[in-house]
Amino acid sequence: MIISRPQSGKIRTRRNWVMGFLVALFFSAPWVILPSGSPLIRLDIPNRMFHLFGGLFIPQEGLILWFFLLTMGLSLFFFTSVIGRVWCGWACPQTIYTDFFDRIGRLILDSKYGKKDAPIFKKYIVYSIWLLVSFVASFHWIAYFVSPYEMIGAYAKGSFETYFYFTLFFTGAMFIDIGFIREQFCKYACPYARFQTLLMDEHSWNVTYDYKRGEPRRDKKTQIGDCIACNMCVVVCPTGIDIREGLQVGCVACGKCVDACTSIMAKENKKTLIGYFSLSQIETRGPIKWIRPRTVIYAILLSIVLVGASYKLITRLPFSMIAANNKSMPPVLLTDNRLRAFVSLRIQNIDPNEQEYKIEALDIRHNKKIQILSGEGTTFTLRSGELKSFSVVLETDVLTASEISESFIPGLIRLSNAHDPSLKLEKALSLKIPGT
Repeated sequence: MIISRPQSGKIRTRRNWVMGFLVALFFSAPWVILPSGSPLIRLDIPNRMFHLFGGLFIPQEGLILWFFLLTMGLSLFFFTSVIGRVWCGWACPQTIYTDFFDRIGRLILDSKYGKKDAPIFKKYIVYSIWLLVSFVASFHWIAYFVSPYEMIGAYAKGSFETYFYFTLFFTGAMFIDIGFIREQFCKYACPYARFQTLLMDEHSWNVTYDYKRGEPRRDKKTQIGDCIACNMCVVVCPTGIDIREGLQVGCVACGKCVDACTSIMAKENKKTLIGYFSLSQIETRGPIKWIRPRTVIYAILLSIVLVGASYKLITRLPFSMIAANNKSMPPVLLTDNRLRAFVSLRIQNIDPNEQEYKIEALDIRHNKKIQILSGEGTTFTLRSGELKSFSVVLETDVLTASEISESFIPGLIRLSNAHDPSLKLEKALSLKIPGT
């Protein structure tokens, strides 16, 4: 386990603001209830409903999930190729909470933090606070899947549901990971660290050492390069690497070495040797080449996916329907040559508000309505997120001999908003004529 030296500076200050915002967002988002009564963010897996920023999504909308995952992946590719491993240093929970745990440790143990001779009693105080922070963070993580108000109400009554044990599990996992595994996860377990080198090139803007100015480093006899070999960049690194050896898996681009080198070189009246540069900048001393084949391809692909996702969201219908022939009740051909069929419907309102719906059945071939005989009625109201499963009985007009001989009647079920008929969803059906 590596305990790096704290380092102040411009990068550190900016990271504090970014991290503070992200932590505040993480802890506050599960508690926010919109005017419509739906949560701001809730991945309600048991009820198969996902509340995202006022929208209600269901697993059947697989294309939207596909667009979301593709957007996340291409965004990772694009931004890594442009500005390097910025996610790891500025937004990754591993980095943020490791930094927060370090602050707690230094507040309690001061200069003894991370040392073997630290007072045992104070070390256990640090561990206790770490456990408490882990529990609170895990509680809020579970709150993205279960209402935090529901969880607090259950705890107050002494009721411990399944989510309580999940909270305990994540509390232990976070305590061990952030408290003791720490930077080892970034170096040996994080998959992003492995493929970042495939996404970056010599033009990527990243934390980089200016070896042109710095090498060869100063020693006791000579002073050729600007690097004075103070090793402060190594001392402050949370993963213990030497940035002067080039891009490495362990570098999370946190910028602590930038602040350290900036402060040291200021005493020499020189510019920092470590900063947000590109390798090409160091080699040629020219501007960064932002537009290049790699970034253009990623940008085009990301733009296509974003346009497709936007179109899908704009044209998305706020309700869902699954229609299928009832296999346990086959169609019946009545004595007067009318066909009676039984259809199972599964309808869900995915609008944030209560809505009224209307169902119709049509004979596609003759473009005429098929009569619906059902005790449920053809018009009904559903609350937001409500799912309604029921069966309807369809009965056609009198069929001619030629129609009966065709074995199937092509039909469809139409579900529409009772107050806005333009919002409609149609599902095709094949009504089999028995005995043919």
